[in-house]
Amino acid sequence: MIMPEASDAQIFGGKNKRRKSSRKIGSFSGSKKLVNPEISYFAIGGGINALNYFGEIAPRPNTLSTDISFTRPGVNLFIKQKFGDRYSWKVNFMWGRLQSSDRETVSPEGNNFVQENANRYLRNLSFRNDIYELTVQGQFDLFKHGGRFSSRPPLNVYVTFGAGLFYHNPKGLAPDNFYTGAFQGQGETISLGTNAGQWVSLRDLGTEGQFFDAETREAYREAYSKDVPNPYSRLQIVLPLGIGARYKLTNNLDIALELGYRHTFTDYLDDVSGEYVDLGAFGSLADAQGDENIALAMAMSDLSNQFSQEDFNNIQEFVYVPGTDTYSSEFSDLLWSRAKGYGGAAGIGNDDVRRNIRGNRNDNDIYITTNISLTYILGGGLVRGAKFR
Repeated sequence: MIMPEASDAQIFGGKNKRRKSSRKIGSFSGSKKLVNPEISYFAIGGGINALNYFGEIAPRPNTLSTDISFTRPGVNLFIKQKFGDRYSWKVNFMWGRLQSSDRETVSPEGNNFVQENANRYLRNLSFRNDIYELTVQGQFDLFKHGGRFSSRPPLNVYVTFGAGLFYHNPKGLAPDNFYTGAFQGQGETISLGTNAGQWVSLRDLGTEGQFFDAETREAYREAYSKDVPNPYSRLQIVLPLGIGARYKLTNNLDIALELGYRHTFTDYLDDVSGEYVDLGAFGSLADAQGDENIALAMAMSDLSNQFSQEDFNNIQEFVYVPGTDTYSSEFSDLLWSRAKGYGGAAGIGNDDVRRNIRGNRNDNDIYITTNISLTYILGGGLVRGAKFR
């Protein structure tokens, strides 16, 4: 009866030390540290994305409107580290394409060709934009996991958040000609030469007057009592938020479905934000005839005259204010006509203000990502097991 107690005393240094040591062992938990090397592991992965754009060129003039027919695929690659019971972080690179068109999202054959949308159809703007995004994101899992990677729950739900940068360059499909009239074949017809039928950088053209020189800007302010915008940057900040679910396929492999929201700080994902400009500020009629890039800037700034006369007449019965306006430039000899315009709802502001609206500068553009990805967990030296069994 005495020997077991004496034996324990020799092994553990006495009865009290045994109890103390037992408590230490029993209370060991890797979850007490935010960054716990005992349960940390690295992973790599990638997947395919579907991107959807929310901005001015949409079926309806509201923030939540998008045309899913323009959903375009993309890809992503990432490296990830789990460092706590519920926490992970990853560096994620993504490429995807945003795209939309007034003429396709709003169609006379569709059920949404009402007055507010007929003006959008007449505006006739379109774009595509390749997004190259690099973000650092944190992840919080719903279900706790404090052991080795192989013992992770079969299914987990998580949220993500972070910050990053993306590079973009919106492009538009150039028509064959620039017309000074309100529809095709009316007024002067100026060929766009080698640019015709090509996707051209809209940012480089400064379609809302971004590249007017200082003298022209000052004259524009005096003539119209307003400023033209400054050029926007191709490199922008993005704040990603997301929710997802991952499923354990094998000890080292997961599959996940994730829905992400991208908050941006630009209204120019589609190159549309402010107002139409005096096309004569790009150059004179002779300049446009002699330089296809000047003619291209004029054409891409206002595409509302790229309709046949028959199509134009059919559209006019639906718009806020039918008919055309003729403008004489304050800067050159350019004389051009256009439809009375995109504008806002009838009765908001005076006709000149309503007809001159090109976009909605009060709301920034956003995009949504849907991602299916595979994650491979790296084993070996990068994974450390639990110290105690």
